[in-house]
Amino acid sequence: MQQFDVVKITKDYPVEGITKGQIGTILEVYDDNHFEIEICDDNGRTLFLGALSKDFLEVVV
Repeated sequence: MQQFDVVKITKDYPVEGITKGQIGTILEVYDDNHFEIEICDDNGRTLFLGALSKDFLEVVV
């Protein structure tokens, strides 16, 4: 996974309000397993901005 890859959330993370199937963008790569992700709504408003592990992400091709 690389910076600016589009990713799909693979499992719910209710504590952060993230649900499986949401789409986000990798903004920063911290290491091989941790990434800064931004998820926006259809109007471009940020719904989530924070770090997630690779376990929650799948690159959208």
